[in-house]
This record gives sequence, C-alpha cells and structure tokens, in this order.
Amino acid sequence: MRLRPTGRRRGLTIVESTLVLSVFLMLLFGMFEYCRYLMVLHVTHNAARDGARYAAVNVNCPSDQVTTKKLEIENYTKDRMKAVHKQVSDLKVAVYPCDPAGLALATPVVRSKSTTGLAPYPDPFGTTPFSPWNKASFTERVAVTVKAKYKPILPSLLFLKAEVELNITAITASEG
Repeated sequence: MRLRPTGRRRGLTIVESTLVLSVFLMLLFGMFEYCRYLMVLHVTHNAARDGARYAAVNVNCPSDQVTTKKLEIENYTKDRMKAVHKQVSDLKVAVYPCDPAGLALATPVVRSKSTTGLAPYPDPFGTTPFSPWNKASFTERVAVTVKAKYKPILPSLLFLKAEVELNITAITASEG
C-alpha cells in the first residue's frame, strides 16, 4: 500500500530549502566580496609599484618641470587603477623621497623626508611642505602612496563596514 505525501511535508521541504539556500547564498556572496576586495588590493599594489618605478626613472627631471612631472606621476598611477576605479572612492596619490633614517630602524618606517631633516615628519597628503621626490640621490628610496576607500557591494548583508580604507605604499631605489 502506497502512502501519499501530505501537504504538511511539502511545506516543510520548502522551509528547509529556504533556510539552507539563504545560508549558502550568504556564504557565496561573502566569497565574491572577498575576491573583489583582493582584486582591488592587488590592482592598487601594482599601481603603486608602477608609479614608484615611473618616479624613480624620472628623478632627473629639470627643476622647472618638477610640478608637472609630479602630476604626471600621480596621473600615471591613477591610470593604472582604471580597472577598479568604480570600486574605490576618494583616490589620492602621493610621491615623495623616503627618509633613510626611518628605513634603517629595527621596524622600518616609511616616512617622507622633511625639508629640515628633523622630526616632525610631514604627511605626504598634508599641506606641510616636504622634499620633492626628485631630491632623492642615487640609491635613495622614492615612495608612492595610494590612499583610497573600497566600497563593498553588500556591506550590511555581510556585516562589513560601509567603506574600507586602503593605504598602500611602494618603494623603489632612485636612479638619479
């Protein structure tokens, strides 16, 4: 004798499927979001590294073209971010010579060279003047820092912050 399924069993299957599917979709979207974050991080690292290399190669620019060349380096770095420009906001780029004393510390600190050579060390994104990147002599380090805010697609669903700040610095030796 065959028993026919009742309506109650069908309803229970739908409820169970909905619960399992919701957990599965949260896990799936979490993996997608984490992969997007890693991609943005990777592209930002590459852009900073390319910008630092471009700055190191152009250290010997004439003094009357320093401002123009600095903007060119910043735009070159931003251009390398085109793949993810819609996924970040508030993008800033700074190029500066590194303080060798900060790099020689037990825990190296990347900081811009001050015009006086003494602390306090200026913020590369601040208004305090610091040495231009082309003042780095041969083998001194030139740094490019990229600062941006990454915006997740579904922050409330995955319990993330609305914006995650990225602060990436790449250093290379000057060739001037």
